[in-house]
Amino acid sequence: MTQIKIEEDARDWNEYSREGYRRAMKLGNRGPVEVDESGKLKQSILEAYQRTGFYVFTDVIGIDEVNELDREFSEILENAPTSPDSEIDHKGDPVKFPGYYRLSYTATDLFSKQEPKEVKESEQATVGLVSHPLMMMDSALRVYGHPKILSIAAGVNGSDFVPFHEGIFHKEIGVGPATPWHQDGRTHWGDDGSSLEAEDGSGKTHGFNLSVSWSRCTPDNCLWVVPGSHRHWLLHEGGEFPRVATKLKGAVPMMLEPGDCGMVNRSALHGSFPNQSQEKRITMVLGFHKRDSAIGSTTTNVHAFRSPGQTREITYTEEYVLKRSRMIPLAIDARKQKYPDERHFQYQGNYIGNATWNEKTRAEISEEGDEYWQKDITL
Repeated sequence: MTQIKIEEDARDWNEYSREGYRRAMKLGNRGPVEVDESGKLKQSILEAYQRTGFYVFTDVIGIDEVNELDREFSEILENAPTSPDSEIDHKGDPVKFPGYYRLSYTATDLFSKQEPKEVKESEQATVGLVSHPLMMMDSALRVYGHPKILSIAAGVNGSDFVPFHEGIFHKEIGVGPATPWHQDGRTHWGDDGSSLEAEDGSGKTHGFNLSVSWSRCTPDNCLWVVPGSHRHWLLHEGGEFPRVATKLKGAVPMMLEPGDCGMVNRSALHGSFPNQSQEKRITMVLGFHKRDSAIGSTTTNVHAFRSPGQTREITYTEEYVLKRSRMIPLAIDARKQKYPDERHFQYQGNYIGNATWNEKTRAEISEEGDEYWQKDITL
């Protein structure tokens, strides 16, 4: 497999983003969720995803659900802490979910080579990330059980797919910070830095991130991806990721409209530029893994915490994975109760625990010290 060649593009931002848009629209990896006669994701979609490392699914979530997500998330933002260590919001009310917010500075200049700074209490900060929304927003839990989304997960990772992690990225108008270029996968690489995931998607994989959008994601505020970069690890033998806000040659924007979903292979090189546009970006990441890529793997977990910044070494046992997998049938049942006439997804994976969504199970998944996210699965 060919090593990624990383070069910076010297063109100005407007020309660079226009050319990125044109390249993105020619990739052939965009369209509605389509399944074959057996209910499996169409092979043409899988081939485009495996070739490029990402795929944009259009019109996945209906406008009513988009509006619900927006309303509930606005309430979460309204109740955000005033500083990283605060437990009160700007009105003086208690923060309902302290510790789950990642606060950030205003945007790094688009052409700066500096990494994003850490937040200081004396400076104005914005909410850049909210972790583990399935226990905060019923609308998020129901979207997690959406039949189209789960069909995507089954099509890529097999019918017994398992969870990874969830979070909501928020890039405010004019101030949303950059996300540095990175590859999420750390575990399933060969000794030569090549991916253990085969070109047809078989083998050990790092799973995928599915970004559910309820805002317009434009070249100025969206995630950018380097097509084909999921085949080689940049950190192999002392390699480095490009610096934040570097205009990489060949990178393309993953444009989304409200209700669209963007699927990105976690091994792909991706990042975003600071949002200096006049449109906010809000995307909820729902991640999924192959079951046999997770169980038995030893790795560094960076997601089973209230918010990013901590790590722990772990080997995933079958019990660990099955307990986390319970969130899939719980979400399906929550969705059934809201949309009883919808054709629901039939999850074929194993899990541990009661899969009926009610106030008892709500309390169980959010119990202090035993929250559902305590068993997130980083690979």
